[in-house]
Amino acid sequence: MAQMEKVFRHTRMNSFGTRARYKSSCTKFVQFLDERFKMKNLRNLQDKHVVAYIEHRQQEGVVAKTLKNDLAAIRYLHDMIPRAKHELSDNETLQRTYALTLDKTPAIKGNRAWTEQEYQNMLKLSKTLAEKGSVTAKNIPDLLKICKTMGLRITEAVAITRSQAEQALRTGIYQVKGEAKNGKWREVPLSKDVKTIFEKRLTEVSRGNRLFVNEGEKVHLAVNRYEQFLKRHREKIETPEGRKLRTWEKYEKTHTNELTFHGLRYNYIQFRMQQEMEKGYSLEQAAARITQEVGHERTDVIKIYLGGKFNN
Repeated sequence: MAQMEKVFRHTRMNSFGTRARYKSSCTKFVQFLDERFKMKNLRNLQDKHVVAYIEHRQQEGVVAKTLKNDLAAIRYLHDMIPRAKHELSDNETLQRTYALTLDKTPAIKGNRAWTEQEYQNMLKLSKTLAEKGSVTAKNIPDLLKICKTMGLRITEAVAITRSQAEQALRTGIYQVKGEAKNGKWREVPLSKDVKTIFEKRLTEVSRGNRLFVNEGEKVHLAVNRYEQFLKRHREKIETPEGRKLRTWEKYEKTHTNELTFHGLRYNYIQFRMQQEMEKGYSLEQAAARITQEVGHERTDVIKIYLGGKFNN
Protein backbone atom coordinates (compact mmCIF):
# COMPACT_ATOMS: atom_id res chain seq x y z
CA MET A 1 0.00 0.00 0.00
CA ALA A 2 2.90 2.35 0.78
CA GLN A 3 4.33 1.68 -2.69
CA MET A 4 1.02 2.52 -4.31
CA GLU A 5 0.66 5.69 -2.24
CA LYS A 6 4.12 6.78 -3.38
CA VAL A 7 3.18 6.31 -7.03
CA PHE A 8 0.07 8.46 -6.74
CA ARG A 9 1.85 11.05 -4.62
CA HIS A 10 4.41 11.74 -7.34
CA THR A 11 2.53 11.20 -10.61
CA ARG A 12 1.00 14.15 -12.43
CA MET A 13 -0.39 12.25 -15.41
CA ASN A 14 -4.08 12.76 -16.18
CA SER A 15 -6.48 15.09 -14.41
CA PHE A 16 -6.93 15.28 -10.64
CA GLY A 17 -10.33 13.59 -10.93
CA THR A 18 -8.99 10.70 -13.02
CA ARG A 19 -6.09 10.12 -10.63
CA ALA A 20 -8.52 10.06 -7.71
CA ARG A 21 -10.69 7.43 -9.42
CA TYR A 22 -7.65 5.35 -10.31
CA LYS A 23 -6.33 5.53 -6.77
CA SER A 24 -9.65 4.34 -5.39
CA SER A 25 -9.64 1.34 -7.76
CA CYS A 26 -5.99 0.56 -7.03
CA THR A 27 -6.55 0.66 -3.27
CA LYS A 28 -9.08 -2.18 -3.59
CA PHE A 29 -6.70 -4.06 -5.89
CA VAL A 30 -3.72 -3.75 -3.54
CA GLN A 31 -5.85 -4.91 -0.60
CA PHE A 32 -6.81 -7.94 -2.68
CA LEU A 33 -3.15 -8.67 -3.50
CA ASP A 34 -2.29 -8.60 0.19
CA GLU A 35 -5.14 -10.87 1.22
CA ARG A 36 -4.91 -13.38 -1.65
CA PHE A 37 -1.20 -13.44 -2.51
CA LYS A 38 0.58 -11.77 0.46
CA MET A 39 2.44 -9.70 -2.14
CA LYS A 40 5.21 -7.49 -0.75
CA ASN A 41 6.48 -5.71 -3.86
CA LEU A 42 4.38 -4.29 -6.68
CA ARG A 43 7.31 -4.85 -9.05
CA ASN A 44 6.23 -8.53 -9.07
CA LEU A 45 2.78 -7.77 -10.46
CA GLN A 46 1.88 -10.02 -13.41
CA ASP A 47 -1.06 -11.39 -15.39
CA LYS A 48 -2.02 -14.10 -12.90
CA HIS A 49 -2.72 -11.44 -10.25
CA VAL A 50 -4.88 -9.42 -12.62
CA VAL A 51 -6.79 -12.52 -13.74
CA ALA A 52 -7.50 -13.50 -10.14
CA TYR A 53 -8.77 -10.00 -9.42
CA ILE A 54 -11.02 -10.04 -12.50
CA GLU A 55 -12.58 -13.29 -11.34
CA HIS A 56 -12.96 -11.89 -7.83
CA ARG A 57 -14.69 -8.73 -9.05
CA GLN A 58 -16.97 -10.70 -11.35
CA GLN A 59 -17.99 -12.89 -8.41
CA GLU A 60 -18.85 -9.69 -6.56
CA GLY A 61 -21.17 -8.82 -9.43
CA VAL A 62 -19.59 -5.55 -10.56
CA VAL A 63 -20.79 -4.24 -13.93
CA ALA A 64 -18.59 -4.37 -17.04
CA LYS A 65 -17.84 -0.65 -17.03
CA THR A 66 -16.62 -0.70 -13.42
CA LEU A 67 -14.41 -3.71 -14.08
CA LYS A 68 -12.84 -2.14 -17.15
CA ASN A 69 -12.23 1.06 -15.20
CA ASP A 70 -10.49 -1.08 -12.57
CA LEU A 71 -8.27 -2.64 -15.23
CA ALA A 72 -7.39 0.77 -16.65
CA ALA A 73 -6.39 1.90 -13.14
CA ILE A 74 -4.26 -1.21 -12.59
CA ARG A 75 -2.38 -0.64 -15.86
CA TYR A 76 -1.91 3.01 -14.95
CA LEU A 77 -0.35 1.93 -11.63
CA HIS A 78 1.81 -0.69 -13.33
CA ASP A 79 3.15 1.85 -15.83
CA MET A 80 4.30 4.03 -12.93
CA ILE A 81 6.09 1.25 -11.02
CA PRO A 82 9.88 1.59 -11.47
CA ARG A 83 11.67 -1.48 -12.86
CA ALA A 84 8.53 -3.64 -13.05
CA LYS A 85 9.53 -7.26 -13.76
CA HIS A 86 6.63 -8.25 -16.01
CA GLU A 87 4.49 -6.84 -18.80
CA LEU A 88 0.72 -6.89 -18.33
CA SER A 89 -1.36 -8.27 -21.20
CA ASP A 90 -4.21 -6.32 -22.74
CA ASN A 91 -7.82 -7.37 -22.20
CA GLU A 92 -8.08 -9.38 -25.41
CA THR A 93 -4.94 -11.38 -24.61
CA LEU A 94 -6.14 -12.05 -21.07
CA GLN A 95 -9.44 -13.38 -22.38
CA ARG A 96 -7.77 -15.56 -24.98
CA THR A 97 -5.03 -16.93 -22.70
CA TYR A 98 -7.00 -17.46 -19.50
CA ALA A 99 -10.46 -18.27 -20.90
CA LEU A 100 -11.93 -15.15 -19.33
CA THR A 101 -15.05 -13.35 -20.47
CA LEU A 102 -15.12 -9.57 -20.22
CA ASP A 103 -18.55 -8.29 -21.11
CA LYS A 104 -18.68 -5.38 -23.50
CA THR A 105 -19.26 -1.99 -21.93
CA PRO A 106 -22.73 -0.73 -22.86
CA ALA A 107 -22.46 1.97 -25.49
CA ILE A 108 -23.23 5.56 -24.59
CA LYS A 109 -26.26 6.33 -26.68
CA GLY A 110 -26.71 9.21 -29.01
CA ASN A 111 -24.40 11.59 -30.81
CA ARG A 112 -22.34 14.30 -29.10
CA ALA A 113 -20.94 16.01 -32.17
CA TRP A 114 -21.20 19.75 -32.81
CA THR A 115 -22.84 21.17 -35.90
CA GLU A 116 -20.65 23.40 -38.07
CA GLN A 117 -22.86 26.37 -37.14
CA GLU A 118 -22.32 25.76 -33.42
CA TYR A 119 -18.59 25.52 -34.00
CA GLN A 120 -18.55 28.83 -35.89
CA ASN A 121 -20.78 30.42 -33.25
CA MET A 122 -18.29 29.54 -30.51
CA LEU A 123 -15.36 30.85 -32.55
CA LYS A 124 -17.18 34.14 -33.02
CA LEU A 125 -18.36 34.43 -29.41
CA SER A 126 -14.94 33.66 -27.92
CA LYS A 127 -13.32 36.22 -30.22
CA THR A 128 -15.81 38.87 -29.05
CA LEU A 129 -15.22 38.05 -25.37
CA ALA A 130 -11.45 38.01 -25.89
CA GLU A 131 -11.63 41.54 -27.31
CA LYS A 132 -13.39 42.53 -24.09
CA GLY A 133 -10.47 41.23 -22.03
CA SER A 134 -11.25 37.57 -21.28
CA VAL A 135 -7.96 35.65 -21.11
CA THR A 136 -9.77 32.31 -21.19
CA ALA A 137 -11.78 33.28 -24.27
CA LYS A 138 -8.57 34.18 -26.10
CA ASN A 139 -7.43 30.55 -26.05
CA ILE A 140 -10.78 28.93 -26.85
CA PRO A 141 -10.55 29.11 -30.69
CA ASP A 142 -7.19 27.34 -30.74
CA LEU A 143 -8.37 24.64 -28.34
CA LEU A 144 -11.51 24.09 -30.44
CA LYS A 145 -9.41 23.63 -33.58
CA ILE A 146 -7.01 21.23 -31.87
CA CYS A 147 -9.84 19.05 -30.55
CA LYS A 148 -11.77 19.12 -33.83
CA THR A 149 -8.94 18.62 -36.32
CA MET A 150 -6.74 16.22 -34.31
CA GLY A 151 -9.21 14.44 -32.01
CA LEU A 152 -7.40 15.36 -28.79
CA ARG A 153 -9.24 15.25 -25.49
CA ILE A 154 -9.49 18.65 -23.80
CA THR A 155 -6.97 17.60 -21.11
CA GLU A 156 -4.53 16.51 -23.81
CA ALA A 157 -4.95 19.79 -25.69
CA VAL A 158 -4.57 22.02 -22.64
CA ALA A 159 -1.46 20.11 -21.51
CA ILE A 160 0.50 20.68 -24.75
CA THR A 161 4.05 21.83 -24.00
CA ARG A 162 6.28 24.01 -26.12
CA SER A 163 8.66 21.09 -26.67
CA GLN A 164 5.80 18.89 -27.95
CA ALA A 165 4.77 21.64 -30.37
CA GLU A 166 8.36 22.04 -31.58
CA GLN A 167 8.71 18.33 -32.19
CA ALA A 168 5.40 18.22 -34.08
CA LEU A 169 6.50 21.06 -36.34
CA ARG A 170 9.75 19.21 -37.11
CA THR A 171 8.16 15.82 -37.80
CA GLY A 172 4.58 16.53 -38.85
CA ILE A 173 3.42 14.14 -36.11
CA TYR A 174 2.11 15.20 -32.71
CA GLN A 175 3.14 12.93 -29.83
CA VAL A 176 0.51 12.64 -27.08
CA LYS A 177 2.46 11.66 -23.97
CA GLY A 178 1.70 11.14 -20.29
CA GLU A 179 -1.28 13.49 -20.39
CA ALA A 180 -3.17 10.86 -22.40
CA LYS A 181 -5.99 8.93 -20.78
CA ASN A 182 -4.59 5.82 -19.10
CA GLY A 183 -1.11 7.21 -19.86
CA LYS A 184 -1.12 5.62 -23.33
CA TRP A 185 1.21 7.48 -25.65
CA ARG A 186 0.09 7.83 -29.26
CA GLU A 187 0.94 9.70 -32.44
CA VAL A 188 -1.49 11.94 -34.33
CA PRO A 189 -0.86 13.59 -37.73
CA LEU A 190 -0.41 17.35 -37.31
CA SER A 191 -3.29 19.17 -39.00
CA LYS A 192 -2.77 22.33 -41.07
CA ASP A 193 -4.80 24.40 -38.60
CA VAL A 194 -2.78 23.19 -35.64
CA LYS A 195 0.51 23.70 -37.50
CA THR A 196 -0.42 27.37 -37.82
CA ILE A 197 -1.42 27.53 -34.15
CA PHE A 198 1.88 26.00 -33.01
CA GLU A 199 3.95 28.35 -35.18
CA LYS A 200 2.22 31.36 -33.64
CA ARG A 201 2.29 30.04 -30.07
CA LEU A 202 6.03 29.36 -30.16
CA THR A 203 6.59 33.10 -30.51
CA GLU A 204 4.52 33.72 -27.37
CA VAL A 205 5.41 30.85 -25.00
CA SER A 206 8.82 30.51 -23.35
CA ARG A 207 10.69 27.21 -23.11
CA GLY A 208 9.50 24.81 -20.43
CA ASN A 209 5.95 26.16 -20.43
CA ARG A 210 2.62 24.90 -21.73
CA LEU A 211 0.73 26.61 -24.53
CA PHE A 212 -2.63 26.97 -22.74
CA VAL A 213 -1.75 26.98 -19.03
CA ASN A 214 -0.99 30.17 -17.14
CA GLU A 215 2.33 30.37 -15.32
CA GLY A 216 2.00 28.67 -11.94
CA GLU A 217 -1.37 27.14 -12.83
CA LYS A 218 -2.04 23.38 -12.56
CA VAL A 219 -3.16 21.63 -15.74
CA HIS A 220 -6.35 20.23 -14.20
CA LEU A 221 -7.33 23.71 -12.97
CA ALA A 222 -6.76 25.14 -16.45
CA VAL A 223 -8.90 22.36 -17.95
CA ASN A 224 -11.67 23.15 -15.49
CA ARG A 225 -11.42 26.85 -16.38
CA TYR A 226 -11.98 26.12 -20.07
CA GLU A 227 -14.76 23.63 -19.40
CA GLN A 228 -16.57 26.12 -17.19
CA PHE A 229 -16.28 28.75 -19.93
CA LEU A 230 -18.02 26.43 -22.38
CA LYS A 231 -20.64 25.49 -19.79
CA ARG A 232 -21.47 29.17 -19.15
CA HIS A 233 -21.82 30.03 -22.82
CA ARG A 234 -23.06 26.92 -24.61
CA GLU A 235 -26.73 27.93 -24.60
CA LYS A 236 -25.72 31.04 -26.58
CA ILE A 237 -24.17 29.00 -29.38
CA GLU A 238 -26.37 25.88 -29.54
CA THR A 239 -28.69 25.50 -32.51
CA PRO A 240 -31.99 23.59 -32.84
CA GLU A 241 -30.25 21.31 -35.36
CA GLY A 242 -27.49 20.59 -32.85
CA ARG A 243 -29.88 19.77 -30.03
CA LYS A 244 -31.81 17.47 -32.37
CA LEU A 245 -28.55 15.77 -33.42
CA ARG A 246 -27.64 15.09 -29.78
CA THR A 247 -31.10 13.89 -28.74
CA TRP A 248 -31.83 10.19 -28.39
CA GLU A 249 -34.49 7.90 -26.96
CA LYS A 250 -34.20 5.22 -24.29
CA TYR A 251 -37.03 3.41 -22.53
CA GLU A 252 -39.52 5.91 -23.97
CA LYS A 253 -37.56 8.78 -22.42
CA THR A 254 -35.86 11.54 -24.37
CA HIS A 255 -32.27 12.48 -23.56
CA THR A 256 -30.16 15.29 -24.99
CA ASN A 257 -26.38 15.16 -24.70
CA GLU A 258 -24.81 18.43 -23.59
CA LEU A 259 -22.42 20.35 -25.80
CA THR A 260 -18.88 19.63 -24.52
CA PHE A 261 -15.30 19.70 -25.76
CA HIS A 262 -15.52 15.91 -25.97
CA GLY A 263 -18.14 16.33 -28.67
CA LEU A 264 -15.41 17.66 -30.96
CA ARG A 265 -13.73 14.25 -30.69
CA TYR A 266 -16.93 12.85 -32.16
CA ASN A 267 -16.57 15.31 -35.04
CA TYR A 268 -12.97 14.24 -35.63
CA ILE A 269 -13.70 10.51 -35.58
CA GLN A 270 -16.74 10.85 -37.84
CA PHE A 271 -14.73 12.94 -40.31
CA ARG A 272 -11.77 10.53 -40.33
CA MET A 273 -14.06 7.53 -40.70
CA GLN A 274 -15.68 9.18 -43.71
CA GLN A 275 -12.23 9.81 -45.21
CA GLU A 276 -11.10 6.22 -44.76
CA MET A 277 -14.34 4.69 -46.04
CA GLU A 278 -14.17 6.88 -49.15
CA LYS A 279 -10.80 5.22 -49.82
CA GLY A 280 -12.64 1.90 -50.04
CA TYR A 281 -12.13 0.58 -46.49
CA SER A 282 -15.04 -1.14 -44.78
CA LEU A 283 -16.48 0.20 -41.53
CA GLU A 284 -14.44 -2.34 -39.54
CA GLN A 285 -11.24 -1.62 -41.45
CA ALA A 286 -11.63 2.13 -41.09
CA ALA A 287 -12.35 1.82 -37.37
CA ALA A 288 -9.22 -0.32 -36.92
CA ARG A 289 -7.12 2.46 -38.47
CA ILE A 290 -8.73 5.32 -36.55
CA THR A 291 -8.67 3.61 -33.14
CA GLN A 292 -4.88 4.01 -32.95
CA GLU A 293 -5.09 7.75 -33.66
CA VAL A 294 -7.49 8.42 -30.80
CA GLY A 295 -5.93 6.18 -28.15
CA HIS A 296 -8.38 3.29 -28.01
CA GLU A 297 -7.69 -0.41 -28.46
CA ARG A 298 -11.12 -1.60 -29.58
CA THR A 299 -13.06 -0.83 -32.74
CA ASP A 300 -16.38 -1.10 -30.90
CA VAL A 301 -15.41 2.05 -28.96
CA ILE A 302 -14.99 3.89 -32.27
CA LYS A 303 -18.52 2.86 -33.25
CA ILE A 304 -19.87 4.64 -30.17
CA TYR A 305 -18.43 7.90 -31.51
CA LEU A 306 -20.24 7.47 -34.82
CA GLY A 307 -23.60 8.19 -33.19
CA GLY A 308 -25.39 6.04 -35.76
CA LYS A 309 -24.02 8.17 -38.63
CA PHE A 310 -22.89 5.21 -40.74
CA ASN A 311 -25.76 2.83 -39.90
CA ASN A 312 -27.44 1.25 -42.88
